[in-house]
Order: sequence, then C-alpha cells, then structure tokens
Amino acid sequence: MVLQKIRLRGSNDWKEYVSINNIVTFVVFDTMEAIHLNDDADLIRQLHRGNPTAFDALFRMFHPALCFFAKRLAIGLPKGQAEEIVQDAFLKLWQRRVNFSDLSAVKAFLYIATRNACLNYIEKEKVRNRRHERYLNTVNEVEDAVVEEIIYSEVLREVALAINTLPEQCRRIIKMAYEDGLTPKEIALALNISVSTVNNQKSRGVGLLKKRLSGNGLALLLFFL
Repeated sequence: MVLQKIRLRGSNDWKEYVSINNIVTFVVFDTMEAIHLNDDADLIRQLHRGNPTAFDALFRMFHPALCFFAKRLAIGLPKGQAEEIVQDAFLKLWQRRVNFSDLSAVKAFLYIATRNACLNYIEKEKVRNRRHERYLNTVNEVEDAVVEEIIYSEVLREVALAINTLPEQCRRIIKMAYEDGLTPKEIALALNISVSTVNNQKSRGVGLLKKRLSGNGLALLLFFL
C-alpha cells in the first residue's frame, strides 16, 4: 500500500491518494493537516469520509494477521500471493467503506473476503491441476501410440527388406503367406506346386530370416505365417 500527498495545481487543496496494486483511489481534502483518530468510532467516521489516514490505520492493524491467515488457509501459495489476496480485500473495503458501522464489521469483512479469495484460489488451482493432469495423460497416450506405430512401421520395413533377400520361389511363398495371408493349400494351387513344397519353402525361408531379422521382426513374421 502507498499513501502519498500531492498539491493540486493552482489550488490550496491537497489530494491524498491510496494505491493498492497500482489501482489508485483519490480523496480531496481542504487541508493537509493530519487528522487525529481518537477511538474506534472516530476511525470508522473518518473511513466513511474517505480519509486515507483511517484506511492506513486499518491496514496496519489487520494486514499482518490477514497475511498469516491466508498463508495458513491456502498452504503452498506462491511467494507474494497471500499479500496480493489481502491487498485485494483491503481494496474492496475501501470501495465499500461507507457500509461499515463499526470496527467489528470491518474486521469480519476483511477475514471473510480473504477467506473467500483463498478458497477461490485453491479451487482454481485444483481445476488447473486437473486440466494439466488430463493434458499430460493425453499427451502420454498419444506419444505412446505414435512410438508404437513408428516401431511397428520399422519392423514391417525390416521384414520386407529381409524377405526380398530370399531366393525367388522361397520369397514368393513367404510373401503370399505373410502379405496376402494365404494358406499353404491356396499358395500351392496358385503356384501349381504341392502343399509339401510350400511348407518346405516356408520352413527354409523362416530359417534364413531368423538369421537376418531382429527379435521384433521375427516375432511379427511368425505371427502372420
């Protein structure tokens, strides 16, 4: 909070203002003499009149305890957040200063405003954390799916390259079984050869591929054969 006095140009009046969080409220006085606050009732009367001296007295009276209250209520507040919450409560007090009949009402208002602001902050943090958690889960799921597709594509490429290195008849039979999903009988009919020849060539091809494929590639090939 900042309390300052400035003199109006071309006038004997002084303008005294209160600044909280760069929000400025101006009050004009006919004199710059200090106003003495005799008791609580006088303090409230001066607050009603918009006297920043009264406001400053209330600020000094309650600010430390309210900051402690905010930090205890909303554990884990970022540095300076409790002070900001309390300053906002004082700003609301200043804006509604004519509504308070006594010091107890002022005190109750400040604590309630601080409590509500803390609870709102906690709720917003919970929502933000839930959104952040959902975002991370979604990102992780997408990343996992992408990685799996990359691995699968690379394994397919490895298998295709390895199959292309096989002898011609062996390669044709493996491709028909692996890529087209044909049974040995269907392959035999298509190539006009015996089923036993198909099985022998498949066994030969798998034996050659075992030497050329990684574990993942071989597992994928055997799954489809």
